[in-house]
Amino acid sequence: MDYSALARSYNTLSYTNQLRGLLAAFFQTDKYKELTKYELAKTVNDVVFKHYDGEQILKYKLAKEFRNKKYVAAFEVKAKSSRTDFLVINGDTKSFEVKSKIDTLNRLNKQVSDYGDVFEFNTVVIDKVHLSNVIEIIPEYYGIWYFEGSKKIIYRTAEYSPKINATEQLGIFNKKELRLSFGSVDKDEILASNDSAKINQKLKEMLKNRYFDRWSFVQSNWDKILPIDLQFFFNTNVKPEIIYGV
Repeated sequence: MDYSALARSYNTLSYTNQLRGLLAAFFQTDKYKELTKYELAKTVNDVVFKHYDGEQILKYKLAKEFRNKKYVAAFEVKAKSSRTDFLVINGDTKSFEVKSKIDTLNRLNKQVSDYGDVFEFNTVVIDKVHLSNVIEIIPEYYGIWYFEGSKKIIYRTAEYSPKINATEQLGIFNKKELRLSFGSVDKDEILASNDSAKINQKLKEMLKNRYFDRWSFVQSNWDKILPIDLQFFFNTNVKPEIIYGV
């Protein structure tokens, strides 16, 4: 069966009858017709988690690694012209680019270059099928993780990026964040009056402030959120009871 089709067709905001129709069409059965919206969504979640190798599975496993640690975390954080799949911030910044079994590596070279300019420690989280190709593409300071079931395998530990670039780091700030952090929105002025270490520290403070509330919501509602819906709830902070109808 094409479980990728089920994963692509699922939407956290689908109505109950839409989820019933999705499952009925996929499994060619009407045995799900009495289930509630939450039960239907959980059925999709369980099937996708068991049979599908897409990125939301790896993102969930990553988030689970950091849910009880003293980091602020975020999904899809822009860095130059790329977006890192997962970022954690505390005394340092750690970016994670996810390449699932069904992903291509076409953009990986550009992505790792962008993240290396902005974040301190950078890791590619892959399906093991990509391992040999990823080793050829990424620089040596990049880490490599993969999962065997729920077990995290650290193939290579990330080292501090030698490419950190203060100008590119300032590109992550919006105008309000620049003014709060530096008292100015003029990037040339900021670069002239702050050394790279100060800008790097201000970046970490800003990112923690930007994402603290959203990540705290995910942490406090973790047990109510289905794994495939994790990024949706990070983005919206809507109470799971409202979405699932429980």
